[in-house]
Amino acid sequence: MKRLQLFILLASLVLVLPACSTNQTLATQADDAAITTKVKAKLTADPEINPFNIDVDTDEGIVTLSGTVEDSQARNEAARLARNTGGVLRVINDIKVGDKTIGESVDDARIVASIKAKLTADDSVNPLNVDVDSNQGIVTLSGRVETQIARDAAGRVAREIKGVKSVKNRLKVGDERKS
Repeated sequence: MKRLQLFILLASLVLVLPACSTNQTLATQADDAAITTKVKAKLTADPEINPFNIDVDTDEGIVTLSGTVEDSQARNEAARLARNTGGVLRVINDIKVGDKTIGESVDDARIVASIKAKLTADDSVNPLNVDVDSNQGIVTLSGRVETQIARDAAGRVAREIKGVKSVKNRLKVGDERKS
């Protein structure tokens, strides 16, 4: 019985420890996760916004909104809701206006999966630190990497994927700095 418990504990550590590999402090990760959750809750509560079409990412209090909504009113409302959320320092509104076809949605999912797979195979980039989003072939990379080489490599990997129209490389380099 003790062997089984030890095995389960070790297996859990093997699965959990790689997820802890980041350049941000646990406090910042928790703050960013809380902000993201609050923004998503506000978007979900708003009857005029389809929260399933909007991606929310938070990095050191800076919220990036992406996705596609039906009209500019929904786009502006999503940004307003994010700005009025505690802990948000700034909002980057990359939400597009218009209908996204099923084909575009499938292609964006394929692009994201392809980039993540290639990042995993690239020794210079820790894929756990890189968030990848695609909206109509426009890819956004966000998060924090250790070196400029890793940042450049992530951008190169993204640009090489079929269907990628452009890459917004918002990856930050180096250790987290507290002000």
